[in-house]
Amino acid sequence: MKVQLEQRLIELRKEYESGKKIMEGIELKLAELERRKTSLSETLLRISGAIDLLEEVLEVSEGAQELQVKENLTAAGIVEVPDLVRQPLEKARKILEEAGLTTGEIVEQRGILPIGVMVGEVLRQDPKAGTKLPARSAIKLIVAAKGKVLPSLDKRSACNCLSDRN
Repeated sequence: MKVQLEQRLIELRKEYESGKKIMEGIELKLAELERRKTSLSETLLRISGAIDLLEEVLEVSEGAQELQVKENLTAAGIVEVPDLVRQPLEKARKILEEAGLTTGEIVEQRGILPIGVMVGEVLRQDPKAGTKLPARSAIKLIVAAKGKVLPSLDKRSACNCLSDRN
């Protein structure tokens, strides 16, 4: 029995030494992976910074090109009509002034207005956005004077379900 126990002890010591060597190898591999992870993280951070920088440079150059085109059009006496629909009247006037245009006739539209339109917002403009005009041209604005909403009365609407006309 003692011989068997001594043999078992020898086997366990060999297994223990073998396990220690395997553990050391794993720890070395983990340390190497950690170094690679750190290196990759630093590289990705540098790449991210480069991307941000290039995007900024491109935005600035695109903005400069747009400004140059706008300056060229203005220098030639031609400007593009901005989109004023759903803008408050005072903001629309300011946008027109910044675009090199003037506010023309202002017409108040009374009565039932589209859902979500606030009193004082531009409903339509003449000419439409995107039109090219000589600088200082006047733009006609149709402005909401009341904000009433006409509910839908089709067969599927909630208002129809509650109505006496069913």
